Parts: sequence; structure tokens; C-alpha cells
Amino acid sequence: MKKLLLSLITFVSLTSFSQGSIQITESGNPVAANGTVMAVTTASGNVKVYFDVKNIGSSTKSYKVKRYDIMLHAAGASTASAYFCFAGSCWGASTDSAGTLVLAAGASASSSTVAFNMLVTDLDEANTTGLSIVKYTFININQRTDSLQVTIAYNQPVGINENNGLLSSFELSPNPVSDNATIKINSTKVIDGKFYVYNALGAIINEKTVSLTEGKNKIDFNTENLPSGIYFANLKFGSSSTTKKFIVR
Repeated sequence: MKKLLLSLITFVSLTSFSQGSIQITESGNPVAANGTVMAVTTASGNVKVYFDVKNIGSSTKSYKVKRYDIMLHAAGASTASAYFCFAGSCWGASTDSAGTLVLAAGASASSSTVAFNMLVTDLDEANTTGLSIVKYTFININQRTDSLQVTIAYNQPVGINENNGLLSSFELSPNPVSDNATIKINSTKVIDGKFYVYNALGAIINEKTVSLTEGKNKIDFNTENLPSGIYFANLKFGSSSTTKKFIVR
């Protein structure tokens, strides 16, 4: 059933995007529909990512942008903050651009001399670095099915992340997974920690205490009842953390 639903969703998505008027580039590189752009922050620092939007349709279009804060890194009382500029204005804490960008057929935001016509995304990091995930959707205001979404993953972990040399390997399989997943870990010492599974919204959907022995370890967890989508398996021990992204289908 999951495979059938995923196939139907994929078919509908590809059909919609193939008929859309929106083309996005980041630093001159095309960004696919539902694509992910990686960014790295510094503690208490600011990072900007610039996106140009082009109207590849045959008539003039008006676009707006909406921001979705999927996960913002928090460290005690300090939390990362996302905001953006678009269509000549900046939008602070608001997640929706009140202004619209009007583009003639074939025109790009970057071709205008108006400041901040392109989408300029900002993230102010907390006093430590960590995983933040923010999505931006470009929307044709006169045809809302004509839209394109891009994700920015800040400090996206790939394999070992901030484990201070305590783990020599951290592998999750199978990936994508349908029913049951296994994490294989090589630990350099005995460690007690917590194992979490997060969904794409940052909500904890599974957690348990784990004790790793020196050498090879294994953590099994069931994904049979999880909706299809993106998830994160996270192992925390003391001030260290290791995360793997996985897909349930």
C-alpha cells in the first residue's frame, strides 16, 4: 500500500511541476522541485542563501513566497531564527511574503535592479550549531497549483556528526525502508545514551535508552506503521550527537 501511495504521489507531483512556470537556481545551479540545498552555520552567526526565480511560462505571472520552519536548532534558551527577503522587501518573523513579484514571460528576479527581488534566505544560528530545516515555497498567486518548493538543510548530518571520536561507524539499513530498520554502530568505548527517531517536522516519534558496548552494536526499530516520508535517526550521548536521514516508503 505504501509503495502504491508513493507512486501515485510521485506521479501527481511530477505532472504538476512539469506544467509549472517556475524555475529556481541557487548560485547559478538549477534546483529541482522539492530539491534540498545544503548550508553550514557558525555559532551565533548568520548565513544567507540566494535563490533566483524565473518565469518560464508564456505569460506574465505574479509570485509570492511562503516559509515553513520544519526544524530550528535550539540550545537551551538560544534558538535559531529564520527569515527572508523577496519581491523587494524583507519579512522578519513572518512566514508569508505580503508582497508579490511580477515577472513577464522569460524574465528572472535577478534581471531587476530592485534590491531583494530574488529570494534571500537568512538563518541566525543559536549559540551552538545544529540541524535546522527550512522550506520555502514559490507560489503563482493566480494559480496556486503552479508552485515549487525548495528545502534548506543547515548542518545536515551525513553519517558521523559531532561524536568526538566515540563512534567509528554509524550505518542504517535498508534505506529506503518499508518495515524494519537496523542501525549498526562501532563504538570505541562503553557509552550510555538515548536513541530518537524524528519526523520531518522535528517531532520525536520514537525514543529509547541504549547502552553501547565497546566494538560492534546494533539497534533495531520498526517503521511499518510510519507514513511514507523523510525521517532522522539520532543517537545522543552526553554533549555528542550522531544522526542519519532515512526514507520510509
